[in-house]
Amino acid sequence: MSAEQHQIAELVATGKDGRMYATEPEKLRRLVHFELAREPRLPQPELRLAGVGLVALGDYAAAQRVLAAAVERAETPNQEVAALVNLGDAHRYPGALDAAEPVYRRAIELARTRCPELVHFTLQHYGKHLIDARRAHLAVDVLTEVLQIRERLGDPALIASTQDALSLARAAVGQRTI
Repeated sequence: MSAEQHQIAELVATGKDGRMYATEPEKLRRLVHFELAREPRLPQPELRLAGVGLVALGDYAAAQRVLAAAVERAETPNQEVAALVNLGDAHRYPGALDAAEPVYRRAIELARTRCPELVHFTLQHYGKHLIDARRAHLAVDVLTEVLQIRERLGDPALIASTQDALSLARAAVGQRTI
C-alpha cells in the first residue's frame, strides 16, 4: 500500500453511529483525487480505498462509480466482498436503501459461499442497513448473529462496534440496550 493509501485510511474514521467520516476533509479530498488521477493503473484495493474515502467525504455519486469499478476489478472473492459492502454503504448513506439492499445481499451470499471469514463483516453492514430501513427487528436478529461470531473471534474492537450497532437496533424496537 502506498503512503497515500495509508494516509487515506488514517483520515477515515467511524463514528458511534457506525458511519464513516473524514477526520480532515480537505486533506482526504486531495489524497483521494491524487489517487484517482492514476485510476486506470490503480490496483483494486487502492481503488476501493479511494471509494471509501469518497464515502467518508459524502461524495456518494462518485463513490458509487469508483466502488462499482472496484467490484468489477476484483481479483479475489475477498476483494469483491469488501468492494460490495462499501458500494452498499455508498448507496445507504444518502438514503438509497432500495439500491443498497441487493448489493449487501450479494456480498453476504458471496461471503457465505466463498469467504466465510468475512460473513461477520457483511452482516454487520447489512444490520446497519436494516436499522436505516426501519426494519429494526430484523436488524436485532442479524446483529445478534454478528455479535456471536465476533465474540468467538475475540476482537474487542469488533465486539464493541457490533454492540453499538445492536444497541441502536434494540433502541429502535424499544428493547433494553447493551
